[in-house]
Amino acid sequence: MYPRGLTDDHETAVHAAASAFRAGLERGGLRMISLAEFPKGSCGDACELLGQFLADSALGDWQYQSGRRDEPFQTHAWLEQDGLILDITADQFHDVDEPVLLTRDRGWHAQFQLMTGRRVANLSWFDGHDHVGDVGWTYAELVRRASELSAT
Repeated sequence: MYPRGLTDDHETAVHAAASAFRAGLERGGLRMISLAEFPKGSCGDACELLGQFLADSALGDWQYQSGRRDEPFQTHAWLEQDGLILDITADQFHDVDEPVLLTRDRGWHAQFQLMTGRRVANLSWFDGHDHVGDVGWTYAELVRRASELSAT
């Protein structure tokens, strides 16, 4: 059974892909330092990796979105596509329990003041970074893990 609120096959497929990808992240042992305490502090890089994975899985391009709130000061990042919000790291915050949040309800994310313009989330964000080799290895490993989990 799929989570309440999924309205079509696309949303069901997105949720399944994001869940498998997140399960791969939860295993740990990845080369990117930003993912060492996943989901805490991992939202930005996790979004880029997940955005690439969704595109490679024929689930379309996803927009990277980030914001901040002041009390207490916190930043966060998530993905959006045609009014659909996908967040695999929101449960790092005390008021979210769902490991994969897929919704059209902007309520929780609206508490963050937007910081970035819209752009497609994908691996090109890492081009020119010193750790691009670690990114490539990590992405390939996450794809392998997600495929393995989807096959079971």
